[in-house]
Amino acid sequence: MTKKPLVSIVIPVFNGSPYLKETVSSVLNSDYKPLEIILVDDGSTDKSQVICQELTKKFKNVHYFHFKKNRGMAYALNLGVKKAKGKYIARLNQDDLMVKNRLLKQVEFLEKNSDYVAVGGAIKLFTNKKKEIGTVNFPQSDEKIRKQWLFLSPFSDPTVMYRKSSWLKTSGYNQRFWPADDVHMWYQLGKIGKLINLKDILTKVRWHDGAGSIKFHRLQMKKTWKVHVWASKNVEPATLSHWLFWISQYIAGVILPAQFNWLTYRLLRKFQNLKTKKPQTIVAKVKLQPSQLSISGA
Repeated sequence: MTKKPLVSIVIPVFNGSPYLKETVSSVLNSDYKPLEIILVDDGSTDKSQVICQELTKKFKNVHYFHFKKNRGMAYALNLGVKKAKGKYIARLNQDDLMVKNRLLKQVEFLEKNSDYVAVGGAIKLFTNKKKEIGTVNFPQSDEKIRKQWLFLSPFSDPTVMYRKSSWLKTSGYNQRFWPADDVHMWYQLGKIGKLINLKDILTKVRWHDGAGSIKFHRLQMKKTWKVHVWASKNVEPATLSHWLFWISQYIAGVILPAQFNWLTYRLLRKFQNLKTKKPQTIVAKVKLQPSQLSISGA
């Protein structure tokens, strides 16, 4: 019997005490084993470090590392991936919930498709009161991703699984681009191999005012601009339509409310998915589930 590969779930932590136990519990309930959870606390000032220590004592496959002072998510992610022992790295945020069959579907895909370096999927948004407020789908082939990736991020960060061996060929997460450092990583991985999203909902993303995509929205739009400029120089030259879109995105991000911009983003994503949707055979050898209804770095 073939031994199943270890998956390392990397969760950066910063003042995440209200949600951390629930998030870790969602991973431990996964129907895939073996797995390890890597918690990296980035100088939290709440009870996050105490919770992390409690979790490591209670569960042998939960490991905890920390910085004494806040250094930034990119540093936390880089430390977490370096400490990870798994063949595959799965990303999850401290306030999100992993769908039970997520790891199994992603491992099956990557094991059967060696030319792919990363696989993501759809997300379901929910509030602190557990109210579901929508589903966001992402491009479901490498070809579609590359047609769109200079406009919108190819993945929702907390759904992604990638090969650690591929990550080691990149320069790692770059704090200079945070909070758009995930988009920079997808460009780097895309230069190494193919990217894809499964149709399935893989992660439930908590939508609240304290979420990074809301709290740091304006900064995220500024750094997204910088990542796009980097991509134009290092990945693929941008066209006039790309530059016009980037300028509009930057202006909207600076002057309009975050909630309005993310609503617009979800509408754009839905429109893009409808525009590129064609009956075709997905390259994956895994049986994918039918799509449900349809942010950078959600």
